[in-house]
Amino acid sequence: MNPDTGVLVSGRAGAAPPGSSDVIVAAVRALDRAVEFAVDTRARDGAWYVLSEPRVLENAVAACSLAGVERARPARERVLRWLDGAVPQGHDALVSAADRWLAALNRGRAPVTFEPPPAYEGPQARRVLYLQALGCAVGAEGADARGLLTRARAALGPDRGRGVKPWQRAMLLAFEAIACAALGMPLPAGTLETWQGTQSADGSFSGMPLVTGMLHLALTRAAPDHPMTRRCRDALLAAQQPDGTWRFLVSEVWDTGLMVRALRGHPCFDADTLPASLEFLALAQREDGGWACTAALESDNDSTGNTLLALAGTAWADQARTAAARYALRHRTPEGLWTTWHSGDDDPAPDVVAHMVAGIDAAALPGIDLAPARSWLASLATGGGWSSGWYIPPAYGAAEIGPALGPHPANRAAARELLATQRADGGWPRIAGEPHSSPTATGLALSALTTGAADPTGAALIRGLGFLVDSQTSGGSWHDRPVMYGPRPFLTVTATQVHALAARGLRDALGAVGTAPLDHGPRSGA
Repeated sequence: MNPDTGVLVSGRAGAAPPGSSDVIVAAVRALDRAVEFAVDTRARDGAWYVLSEPRVLENAVAACSLAGVERARPARERVLRWLDGAVPQGHDALVSAADRWLAALNRGRAPVTFEPPPAYEGPQARRVLYLQALGCAVGAEGADARGLLTRARAALGPDRGRGVKPWQRAMLLAFEAIACAALGMPLPAGTLETWQGTQSADGSFSGMPLVTGMLHLALTRAAPDHPMTRRCRDALLAAQQPDGTWRFLVSEVWDTGLMVRALRGHPCFDADTLPASLEFLALAQREDGGWACTAALESDNDSTGNTLLALAGTAWADQARTAAARYALRHRTPEGLWTTWHSGDDDPAPDVVAHMVAGIDAAALPGIDLAPARSWLASLATGGGWSSGWYIPPAYGAAEIGPALGPHPANRAAARELLATQRADGGWPRIAGEPHSSPTATGLALSALTTGAADPTGAALIRGLGFLVDSQTSGGSWHDRPVMYGPRPFLTVTATQVHALAARGLRDALGAVGTAPLDHGPRSGA
């Protein structure tokens, strides 16, 4: 089955090993359970609204932001108890240092300013600026308010941040405001008005506690009695979850696109969920012709490409085509590529470009020359595939970038690398060298092998199927460690994304070994 069109294809894997029939039968049942889980967890409008799992970042920021607010004391005490047992992320030196520093900020000791490890740039530099602003706001020892002011204004540039995404501009203005307050300087003219234009209807800033918490810190220093400050504080408190934590983001459009791409073609999914999910995605198209990962944010190119892949081959794609084509042309770089965000400080990411190429092709958007983008993607291939910008498993590049090129030597090289890194339990690791197999990485590897390899071996696919069967929960889904970047280089994990990527690999491997998910009968309990 093609992962982006839902078309069932005949099995083409090499001979399956003896005893594989039992694994295949179990995998078919696992796919049925995965579909049942998906159907049971979607909302009435056909979308999936699932919170990411908690991590140190948002929760330490919220705790700092609410310090000294009397009515927020119970909320802050709850999150501090959670932070006491939280484990720092370990995939990146900057993130590990940041998590340890963030946790220490709220443990009663006199805070010191954040000192990043050497050699950081791009998104990492933006995260360092955020942490330095946080240190300045809480009065950390060694905090350099003058240096923060200089760096914030340099990031804003002569246009005062109009060239970056709105929530990022709001945060840069917050960094500036925090520095000004520490230096006894007045709030720059126009800042409050810009924040008012950015604040969401619910009082948050783009629905992200990470942004809302920083804006609350700035507002309490610059305009403590302003109605916007009270609305911001109320929104931050309202976003706390029953377990005492704050979460990164709900990305209902992105997650729904992934789920449709994963399970379309299964009869129960098609009957119970697909029509509503496709309608939800179609109606989520913005006036500019693109799609955002969530209603709280602006259109972005990754979500647009992913949604086009989900809508491809349907009447909804026909309806969206003209506006989507205008969007794709308007946001293409002079080199024929696409960045993730409509932001002057963003660079093209291979997986984003691949989603736009594949989505434009699958949805038949007219008048867009994809040759430069395909050539660029091919030039980035290494001996083992591609690095991706938004998911950490190495298999993500092979699964999402390779198909945008069609038949290409880089796909075969990526498949060989995947076959060489399969673990003894049949799975693949989330991070190269990590001593655990990951359902997400395994699903991605199986999808990559069945779409990019000239002749995927039946034995490798059967072993991968076996791992996904064994790691599936009794409820029909999978658990995993953080796999998606957001904000880079921090990682996050959302159950819907893990489910979709694991289930898609399950489906693709079953199709490749000759067992397409047809005629499974009615869903249990239906």
